[in-house]
Amino acid sequence: MKEFYTAGELAKLTGVSYKTIRYYVDKELIEPEYITDSGYRMYGKRMLEILQRILLLKYLDFSLDDIKDILKKDDSIAVFKKQEELLQAQKNHLEQVLLAVKEIQNVEENEKWDKMLNIINMTSRKEELIKQYIKGENLQKRINIHEYSTSKVDWYHWVFEKLQLKNDMKILEVGCGNACFWTSVCKELPDNLEIILTDNSEGMLNEAREEIQKYSNIFDRKKIKFTFLQKDAEEFSIAEKDFDIIMANHMLYHISNEKRQSLFEKCVKLLNPNGVFFATTVGQTHFKELFELIENFDKRIEVPNWISENFELENGEKQLKKVFSKVSVEEQKNDLLVSDPEAIYQYVISLPGSISITIKEYDKEFRKYLTANISQDKPFFIHKSAGIFKACN
Repeated sequence: MKEFYTAGELAKLTGVSYKTIRYYVDKELIEPEYITDSGYRMYGKRMLEILQRILLLKYLDFSLDDIKDILKKDDSIAVFKKQEELLQAQKNHLEQVLLAVKEIQNVEENEKWDKMLNIINMTSRKEELIKQYIKGENLQKRINIHEYSTSKVDWYHWVFEKLQLKNDMKILEVGCGNACFWTSVCKELPDNLEIILTDNSEGMLNEAREEIQKYSNIFDRKKIKFTFLQKDAEEFSIAEKDFDIIMANHMLYHISNEKRQSLFEKCVKLLNPNGVFFATTVGQTHFKELFELIENFDKRIEVPNWISENFELENGEKQLKKVFSKVSVEEQKNDLLVSDPEAIYQYVISLPGSISITIKEYDKEFRKYLTANISQDKPFFIHKSAGIFKACN
């Protein structure tokens, strides 16, 4: 194997066109390692590795802007681990779709409609699920906008009050994300807690470990032990049991209806006799003004619809009561007054699906539109509809 290649040789070696190589060079995704006296740009093994990353991420439907951001994190092992995780997520998703397609062939005609809707729901969720959980920076961008809250008590401390944690509790969080809940309330936590954090994404779990480590002096002093486990909430299984509390924060609407009921049933078995299941979610009017703002900019833009009719404040109680005998819900009284258009912009481009791609195509126009509608003197109002379910037997 040669040590260096011209753009044409690199194209032939990797099976892409010379035009594609030049396009990636123009976009500053790859660059020659040196230029010969004759003017030939030469690319080495490092560029071959980067090109492999680009092509795989393109195969996984990432935009070039997203790919450029990912490539900035020049950690080969971490990048390949993320690629493995993405491919595994797609494999698992395709296996679920394949199973559903097989099942629909063996059901009665009157049952096929529900099965078809289930398949449509699964296929439409593919890209948004993968990108939602693989890219922690997008989650953080969506968290940052809540700094403009009008409530005296922030969301995490409001949830913390509802949990009523006590010393020596054993806690499980399903879909922990980057563990921001625990770091936000670390000073208020009681002592001697055993906390198991699970997430479908190994990338998210790595971020959770890093965030928890930043506050290790507090957690160590309080004798709080964290365990991190990669677990798929749709096929959830765990050896531990007898939990005092199980939490699912803003993640149940990402799970298919059939799998969500199965998760509830498993949680009942994992709780001790006095254990409580808590689930936070949003309502139908959550961020309505923001999505209207986007639609007013361009009515062709399809705003996210991953929450609708899955698990929300309006229908969560009915779903939980199929498994739990006692269910209550409480909504936080809180809204946002956002005075910085950049905060809105960052939130919008972090959203899953095609919305971020469309917005980035009209980047200057959209930024100008936001600046005209949002300022310190004219903060933008966004209604938050978010709350918590408490369920037990």
